[in-house]
Amino acid sequence: MEIKVADIPAEGLEIELLEAAEGIESLGADTRLSSSVKAGFALRKVGATVYLAGWFEAVLELACSRCGKAFLHDAASELKLDLNPLESAATEEERELQPGDLEVEFYKNGVIETAEFLREQLLLQVPMKPLCKDDCKGLCQYCGQDLNEGQCGCEPPAGHPGLAGLKDLLKDK
Repeated sequence: MEIKVADIPAEGLEIELLEAAEGIESLGADTRLSSSVKAGFALRKVGATVYLAGWFEAVLELACSRCGKAFLHDAASELKLDLNPLESAATEEERELQPGDLEVEFYKNGVIETAEFLREQLLLQVPMKPLCKDDCKGLCQYCGQDLNEGQCGCEPPAGHPGLAGLKDLLKDK
């Protein structure tokens, strides 16, 4: 959805929207949007800056980092963003991020693209190590059996596999 900054009245604007999954750019190889994104925003304009407060919720399909199976993850959060015109972005040298820097977004040509910052906020909701369940056992490192479905019966090799050549040297003596 596009919101024209010039159309935001002095008293502010409240919007509820349903952004289709197709309207959000790709979230990566192991992350897929499984539902539309529901969101609500209150926008208030002060000069060229637009203050946004609101919420969003969606369902993501993630790949478990232990067993590789797909599972659904509820993503929901509250938002507080300062939206500034891209033209006002300073072209400074690299600097360390400050606490408020992550709450600043930019809009171009007087238009706020909600899909862009919703995508970013969705990515912030993806766990660093997504697990299908807290006690996921993962896969056997030798045969690939899903250990959540049962034991595989593999015999782990004795010793470190990188030192197997040394074992053969000792047999000859």
